[in-house]
Formats: sequence, C-alpha cells, structure tokens
Amino acid sequence: MSRLRAILILIGLVLALAALIYAGVSIFSPKQENSVIAYTLPCQYNESLMPFGSNVLYYDGVSIHCMSGNGKVRWSFQIGSNAGYDCTDKVVAAWAGNTIYILDQNGNSSYNDNLGEAIQFARAGKQYVAAVIGDTTSPRLVVKDHTGAHMDEEADAYQDLILLDVGFYGKNGEYMWTLSLDVFGTAANTLLNTFEVGKMNTGQVSLGDSITYAVLYENSKLRVIGTRKMLAFNYRGAEDTSQSVLVYGWRLIGKEIPERGDAMMLFAPTSQTDNQFDIRELRLINGQEDKRYSLPDTCIGATIWNKAIYALSPTHLYQAGLAARRFTAYEIPSQAQPVTRFINTLSDGSILVASGENVFVLTLPEQ
Repeated sequence: MSRLRAILILIGLVLALAALIYAGVSIFSPKQENSVIAYTLPCQYNESLMPFGSNVLYYDGVSIHCMSGNGKVRWSFQIGSNAGYDCTDKVVAAWAGNTIYILDQNGNSSYNDNLGEAIQFARAGKQYVAAVIGDTTSPRLVVKDHTGAHMDEEADAYQDLILLDVGFYGKNGEYMWTLSLDVFGTAANTLLNTFEVGKMNTGQVSLGDSITYAVLYENSKLRVIGTRKMLAFNYRGAEDTSQSVLVYGWRLIGKEIPERGDAMMLFAPTSQTDNQFDIRELRLINGQEDKRYSLPDTCIGATIWNKAIYALSPTHLYQAGLAARRFTAYEIPSQAQPVTRFINTLSDGSILVASGENVFVLTLPEQ
C-alpha cells in the first residue's frame, strides 16, 4: 500500500508539472488560430497590382481591371500597351504615350487628352492630378483637376533636374510636393519643392545626397524620409529641426495616418529588406514614442492597421497591439501557402499577397 501510494503521488506530481509547463508555453508562445480567410484574385502576380480603396487594380498589358476584395471583377478599362497608372481611394490617373486618362471609382473616364509630349508618370490626389511630361531632364509638370481643367504648370523649377516623384497634401490636397534630383553638380543632390496649386512655388529645400524615398503628411507636417534621417517641414517647406529622427539602418515598410493625431510609421532593418525580405524585428515611430518589436518567426512583410501590427511569414500571420508583449499567430489558409510576397494593405484592413504567380486577399483578424 505504501508503494502504491508513493506511485500515485509521483504520478500526480508529474501531471501537475506537465500542466504548469503547458500553461507556461501557452502564455509565452504564439496562439494558433484559424480566422484568416483567403480570396483568390483572377490575375497573375505582376508589379502593377495596386490597392484602390478596398478594391485592387491590375493591368494586364491591354486593360486596367478593378477587382473587389473577394475576387470579382467590378470593371475594366482598355488603355493599350505600355501604360501606367496611379490612384487614390476614389480616382485613377492612367497614361499611355502622350495621353492621360482620369477615371472615377466605377471606371468611367471624366477626362482624357493628349498632352503633346510623352508622359513619364502621373500622380492622383483628392482634387488634382499631376503629370510629368517631356524629357527626362528638364521636364514639365502639368496639374489638372479631376474634370481636366488646367490648374497649374511648372518647368523653370526643374531645369537640368530629373523629377523623381510628386504628391499632394493638405486637408483637401490643395498643396503639392515634388522630389527632384540634380545629377549635373559636383555631387548628386535631392531637392524638395512645395507648391500651392494654382498660386506659387512656396519653397525649395536641398536634402543632400542621401536617398529620399518617401514623403508623408501628418499633423500639418511633411515627413520626408531618407536613408539617414526623417525630416519634418511645415506646409510651406520650412524645416522643423527639432522633429528630425535618425533612421539610418531602417527602412519604412508600413504606415497608418489618422485624420487627427500622429502617424504610425513601421520600419524594418535595411539589411533585412535589401534583396530578399527576411524580417526578424520591427521599429514603430508614433509621435514621441519609438518602440522595437522582435518577431516570433522570419517574415516577408509587415503592416500596421487599426493600431495593430501585422507581420507575414510564408505560413502564418502574426498580430500584436501597440502595447502588446507578444504576437498571436494565425495560420494562413492552405491554398495561399506558401506566401512569397507581401504586396500592400487595402483600406478595409485586408492585405494583398502573392503565392508564386497566384494572388490572394487575406482578411486580417480583429484584435
């Protein structure tokens, strides 16, 4: 009886220890969930895929197609070969050769015209569309409203420069910024110009020889992000040096900009995003806060939406709130595995991904 009692006590202790170990693993390990839904899109992966609000735009070499998040084709617009496009959540600016097209949410053309010179690229805003036309060096910048009315034109500011990018900012997109590159000086130099559409060039700032790759607008400030620093400028292009942040070694990969309040900017180490995405840690800059996160697995992309961080591995989606200490793991449906590329985030929080040549929209689990 004594031996049997000792054996029973030993078994009880082993079971109690096993329960404690299981509880510890449950607390500190990602929890497996199955609340991610994958929708297959009727297209093959190419670099033309772009979010259009909660929809997706795709160019097949002849036509631009708008697809809903569940894979249905909403409309198609035939534009021809060698075309390009840009969009907001509500309007599309497309171009082919010398001709520009402005399309609404339903694919109807509100304006199209031959601008007389080859269009390098165009950008869409809340009120206006900007087209960069002419030679690579010394181009012209033409601005139209969504009905095609001529609003502004600028050429003098870009003599002997290469125009890299254009964007609109302000409450109603009434201001415009441009990035241009001077390659004829003793050293390459990037220039930031700011404009009030239809009125005047409000400022020009030299950004030096570091590569500037993103400009965001939040809290009435332009955040200009380069490979060394993130600089801050007011709407007229005057720098606020107290708002500059060192981001050397980090690359912006995701953002969420509320109508009011500070932007949430998600960075990953440059060394983990240079060639093949191999992300193991993240950095979040939100106002005065600067946080770091270690991922539970090697990931190929990450985004931020609804004040939560999402990271994507070939088989799992990881989620964490901004104040969370661990990530929750959600298994990706088998038909979308392995995920080979994170493409972008739609306005409803779904994410656009590719698995080889196949394209999927994945729903994000709620917090």
